[in-house]
Amino acid sequence: MSVNIDVSLTIRELRDERERAGVTALLTDVLESEGLSREVFITLGEVGESLFVRADSDYPVIFSRFYLWSEDFEQKLTRRVTALVPHARVDFDWGYPDED
Repeated sequence: MSVNIDVSLTIRELRDERERAGVTALLTDVLESEGLSREVFITLGEVGESLFVRADSDYPVIFSRFYLWSEDFEQKLTRRVTALVPHARVDFDWGYPDED
């Protein structure tokens, strides 16, 4: 069964541009390998002294077996981010537009 998902995730608590550049490259690679590079765009920002990298879709992305894929994706991405920047926090905010 397929489902429409609004993709949104944020990698927070980055301390400097070097960390943010590394996380951006990692996220770009992950999105490419997952086939999402054309569906999701990356933005950079800051809140106070904390930098972040965010990935969002402009429109819902169609997934098959999202419940299995998302769990695996979240675990793998979180592991890779924390291996690169141990103090970073990854927040996933999947949207379910068909339920609105």
